[in-house]
Amino acid sequence: MATSFPWHPLLSSRSQRLNYAHINPIPRRCMGHVRASRRSDFDSFAERMASGEAWRDAWRCANDGFEQFIYETKKTAERFDRRYSVSRQLSAAAQSAAYRAKELDREFEITQRWRNFSLDFSRNWPRYRKQFNDFLETPLGMSFATLFFLWFALSGWLFRFLIFGTWLLPFAGPILIGTVAKNLVIKGACPACKTQFVGLKNQIVRCTSCGNIVWQPQGDFFSGGRRGSPPSSKSDPKIIDIEFEEK
Repeated sequence: MATSFPWHPLLSSRSQRLNYAHINPIPRRCMGHVRASRRSDFDSFAERMASGEAWRDAWRCANDGFEQFIYETKKTAERFDRRYSVSRQLSAAAQSAAYRAKELDREFEITQRWRNFSLDFSRNWPRYRKQFNDFLETPLGMSFATLFFLWFALSGWLFRFLIFGTWLLPFAGPILIGTVAKNLVIKGACPACKTQFVGLKNQIVRCTSCGNIVWQPQGDFFSGGRRGSPPSSKSDPKIIDIEFEEK
């Protein structure tokens, strides 16, 4: 009795490698080709720089990046605020601080004392300035001013002040100009004809309509003419003092 089996020929190792490769193909990565810069690239870049297109592209990219940064920062702040309630806590802290400041002000009368000090200082400022100028005219005052200037210049504070003033001048310039203009210029309406007038405080101002004297400096013109010695006929022969007696 004989038994028959199907015959399977043995595959060689080469054919097995080919079959395995056919069954499980290995994908190849796409390798980029490295190319050196050519002269045309430099020429195109120079043309873009000359025409300003490169600068516009750089500015556009920078502007887009800055807008993206602002947007992301805003969204992050909103998420942080919703999570930790920062705005509500800050509002409560500000209200508490304002209430505490009002209590301290009522208790120690800080606002009233500051108002009295400012009024007293502004009222006595011409006298303080005159005393200081008289002190500087003495030998001791001139020596003190010279030593102070030398120390201020050699210690470096002069250059620091100049650097700080350079940064602060664009913001404080308009305020200083307005303050100086208010101290040097007087304006108002003529009491006779109601015509508006503008003039310097250190000179006599006449109305352009009726010719009357609407402003005359008295003593220190920086004080607004409210202080100083009254005008007399000896200082100006054109002004005559007249007194009326009612009977």
